[in-house]
Amino acid sequence: MSTEGVRIIQKTDRISRRQLHNMAFVALLSPVIRQIPRTITLTTGRTAWLAGILSFLPCLLVAYFLKAFLRSKAPDEGLGEVFLHALGPVFGRLAILLYTLWMLFYAGFVLRTGADRFISTVYPNSRPWIFVSAMLILALLAGLGRLKVLARTAELVRPLLIAVFVVVFSFALPDVRKENLLPVSILDTVPLLISVLPVVNTLSLVLYTAFLDNRTEPGRIIADAMENLILLLLVVTFLCMTTIGIFGAELTVRMNHPFFVMIRNIEIFNLFERVEAVVIALWVVTDYVLVSLLLQICSGNLCLIVKGPGAERTKLSVWICAAAALIVSIFIAPTSFRLEQMTRAFIPISSSILLFVGLPVIFLIGRLRKKI
Repeated sequence: MSTEGVRIIQKTDRISRRQLHNMAFVALLSPVIRQIPRTITLTTGRTAWLAGILSFLPCLLVAYFLKAFLRSKAPDEGLGEVFLHALGPVFGRLAILLYTLWMLFYAGFVLRTGADRFISTVYPNSRPWIFVSAMLILALLAGLGRLKVLARTAELVRPLLIAVFVVVFSFALPDVRKENLLPVSILDTVPLLISVLPVVNTLSLVLYTAFLDNRTEPGRIIADAMENLILLLLVVTFLCMTTIGIFGAELTVRMNHPFFVMIRNIEIFNLFERVEAVVIALWVVTDYVLVSLLLQICSGNLCLIVKGPGAERTKLSVWICAAAALIVSIFIAPTSFRLEQMTRAFIPISSSILLFVGLPVIFLIGRLRKKI
């Protein structure tokens, strides 16, 4: 097979910025469901439902930072090319490699946590590798395909996912007890401000989609992202409000998957099994889009590192990324307890360092060198 035969042509595989943000919205629902509200409740207690509202301004500042970062790039360049401008060809490639390795690690983590979630809630006697393999095969097919196809898939499922949340929250709200959420006092100010950090950290994963800007049509970063940002923060707010309002803060913290437990305990026209099936489908779709998106980004980054700007993705790069994610999912944690520890500490801390330290440092170096 010729070299042309193993390339994935991406010059015509471009999506709109709105499609990119819609794809990011679906992908971000995966960590939101997995990490929130339990993570926020650990810090804040019953007032965790306010964290989503308070996170709007910090998330907006993150969006403006991304806009400033990408301001000087050419239409066919993404965040990777901006790294090369800011740091030079050598250190720029090292920076791209660092972020790519982290995203591959995170993809493996998502595969493993997704499998663990199924085992702990639905199939207790199953082995994780069944679910890991099934999800990875689906994501691999999406990674080998065109970005347009993944974007259209996200566009189709996005309104369905929103409808699921609307229905679930509507039927859950009548069971919410006010005493589990109120009162809110001045003493809650510091914990609330701290609780904003995990929300912003989780939603800031959208910054990684900027690596796909070389395959995205020009558009308005802030305006096109605003609708999805508001929707995500509403999901965070009602997710915390319903789970904490029904179970209380102490019980919510002790649950690994409070959202799923809540679903099993609300009545929607007496259709318990069907509701659970819908939620399981929600898990599968969001994890699928997230892992597929990471494979699309990482495979493009590998080709950028090896061949430089303008390089087209290859099928080999996708296979390499999928293999790396599989290896991570196998060796990341021997037990569910160890996986839970990584979810609480290593993953959010590492992500925060790369997003809120690494990116600003690269941006500052690029500005000082007058390259961006």
